[in-house]
Amino acid sequence: MNIIFDLDGTLIDSKLRLYNLFSELVPLSELSFDSYWNLKRRGIGHEVILKDYFYYTHRDYQGFQNKWLSLIESSAYLALDTKINNVHRVLEDCNGQFFLHLCTARQLRDAAISQLKRLDLHDYFVNILVTENKISKSDLIRQNVNLEPEDWMVGDTGHDVLAGKSLNIQTCSVTSGFLGKESLLKYGPDKFIGSISELIAVVR
Repeated sequence: MNIIFDLDGTLIDSKLRLYNLFSELVPLSELSFDSYWNLKRRGIGHEVILKDYFYYTHRDYQGFQNKWLSLIESSAYLALDTKINNVHRVLEDCNGQFFLHLCTARQLRDAAISQLKRLDLHDYFVNILVTENKISKSDLIRQNVNLEPEDWMVGDTGHDVLAGKSLNIQTCSVTSGFLGKESLLKYGPDKFIGSISELIAVVR
């Protein structure tokens, strides 16, 4: 059986990286870390935050977005990421029973690989798939993994659920990541877990 993991928000905690970059790019922002993530976990994206709270025009937002994409995967910001609690234990437990794959919507494959090695996560996976803004997650997985209906897609966003459903495999949403449970409910995942540490009880 295959388990396909998302990366950011599922296996690693990227919240500080995203908050710090937002604060750098929006110097007038007085949003605290918790306030920023309360908005994000409710499914409120940057475009709405910037237009509603900071009166950005569409052109202003496009400028923000271009800077965001150019910096969010830089080495200085990636260094802020940390491993989710118990991630090694979970991957060790899964590794002897399932084929583990990683699929992330990162732009830069080399930077993702380097980070995985730095965090000692690289060697758990038989495939490391990076969309690089060239292909959807579902198409990338379809091209690289021989799937069966009992396989699992595990992630923290609606995109992960939709990818799993399009592949006709089971979906498990992690509610400790970028979206809260209420935001994820509308996508209809098969299972919810509070964090990755609860995964084994679901997939067995």
